[in-house]
Amino acid sequence: MSVKFRVTLLMAALIGGPAAAADLPSRKAPPVYVPPPPLWTGFYAGLNAGYGWGTTSGATTEALPLIDNIANDPAWGTPLGFAAAAHAGVSNVNQSGFIGGGQIGYNYQWGPAFVAGLEADIQGSAIGGRGGHGGFAQFGPDLSGFTEAAMGSSTVIAGVDWLGTVRGRLGYLVTPTLLAYGTGGLAYGGARAISTHSLGFTDNVPTVHPTFGGVGRYSDIRVGWTAGGGLEWMFAPNWSMKAEALYYDLGAASFASSPVGALFSNGSNIIFANIPTTRVRFDGVIARAGLNYHLNWGAEAPAAPPAPPPTWTDFYAGLNAGYGWGATTNVTTGAAPILDNIATAWGTPVGFTALANSGVTSVNQSGYVGGGQIGFNYRWTPAIVAGFETDIQGSAIRGSAGSVGFAQFGPDLFAANDTAIGANVVVASVDWIGTARGRLGYLVMPTLLAYGTGGLAYGGVRATAIHSLGFVDDNLTTIYPTLGGAGRYSDIRVGWTAGGGLEWAFTPNWTLKAEALYYDLGSATFASSPVGARDPDGTNGGGFAGALLFANSPTTRVRYDGVIARAGVNYHFSWGEAPVVAKF
Repeated sequence: MSVKFRVTLLMAALIGGPAAAADLPSRKAPPVYVPPPPLWTGFYAGLNAGYGWGTTSGATTEALPLIDNIANDPAWGTPLGFAAAAHAGVSNVNQSGFIGGGQIGYNYQWGPAFVAGLEADIQGSAIGGRGGHGGFAQFGPDLSGFTEAAMGSSTVIAGVDWLGTVRGRLGYLVTPTLLAYGTGGLAYGGARAISTHSLGFTDNVPTVHPTFGGVGRYSDIRVGWTAGGGLEWMFAPNWSMKAEALYYDLGAASFASSPVGALFSNGSNIIFANIPTTRVRFDGVIARAGLNYHLNWGAEAPAAPPAPPPTWTDFYAGLNAGYGWGATTNVTTGAAPILDNIATAWGTPVGFTALANSGVTSVNQSGYVGGGQIGFNYRWTPAIVAGFETDIQGSAIRGSAGSVGFAQFGPDLFAANDTAIGANVVVASVDWIGTARGRLGYLVMPTLLAYGTGGLAYGGVRATAIHSLGFVDDNLTTIYPTLGGAGRYSDIRVGWTAGGGLEWAFTPNWTLKAEALYYDLGSATFASSPVGARDPDGTNGGGFAGALLFANSPTTRVRYDGVIARAGVNYHFSWGEAPVVAKF
């Protein structure tokens, strides 16, 4: 091959090479965008709701002798304080109920996989329960050849009205957006308990001795500890959901009740009196879900184009928390006579003693509420939004109070004055409440909705009424044994609700709302066991010792209505305009 030909081929290759290479497909891939990992360092705040269960259900009652006039009596010779065993025992009080509230905290991401932090929270609580036990003590024969028997009963009501914690958290990032953590620290809360005790005492049946019962109350802010763990998921920039379980222990409280005892059948003196002491433990487990907003989550992102205005046509779901106040505080108790042997024997008006347990008790029901809601909106015109929402909340709305009544007549046929003094204690509560409501709103601006709402309300309600009585004639020279009464009511009631609020779309898919609702679950009327007095020795118109002189049946009426003020956060599943897709 000639030198000239070789030079020609070389020049052709040099000239045509770039052109041919330009026709070949490029094998160089575009750079892959790797988003920055989530940065967990920063402050956050949110809401939570859940349920709590008590772990220690046994409430122990013990009784110690205060007075015992028969232990050394030569006619009796009973063991010292033997009747106290009638009130010793354990009541099974299962404390449980809904909780709901909010939390704030701070996280620090320590290396690529560890997060440490501090969190504080506070919740309204409907955690509560009641239980009772009976006891029996017997001795015989005594020095007179008789047998004495004491029969006691105790009822204990206990609960935690609110609960807060301050906890450290230490977690491991299973993935960049999923944190598994343990937590523990301080717990504190408002604890309460009530114990009531009654007694029956007899010797050589049918001799029945008049008795008196006792009541004890406890209310305090207790401090303890808590520990638990959970999972938290960063499902979107700035937003996380968590599920956690916490064990809390606020310790145990012991409190004494007023004395329980018996009188001689003629009312001349005390046979014995015992002091019951009740011990309740406030501990349990809370399981709850929560939603947090992180104030500085993630690395700084490039500026995004302005978001389209919200359509307000979509499904949504969220959480809420707030406080409720009862509107009707008056609880009415009326007593009616069912037996009156003194009307004819003494010449007293029929049923005059019933006035002693009739009257009005002012029960202020109030407490925290917290729960969740789901709903649907439809934007009917550019400015009008219609929708439907349903919600359910745990509730610590409750209250208790007492009243005293007085009835007197005299002189009777024996020229004596007859006096009845009665007392009523009423405890009422709404344990949970839900609504199903229509909503109609006006868009003050594209992201701010002012709305009215109304519809169905329903909830679980409770009430307890306890009645006691004292009866004397002729200026306290004769003391008559009396019997107290108690009534309980528990039901799911249905009523109505109406109110209004504001909802603000502060980011795509997320809104905040503040609203007030009036609810009315109607009124409930329930009867209690009879209240009355007995003939101590058979010479006062009863015919035999222990016979009823009169008995009245109290009936209590409680209204369940009030106002709830609450805040909430909602996630909207299809918020905003559909994106525009370019076609070529």
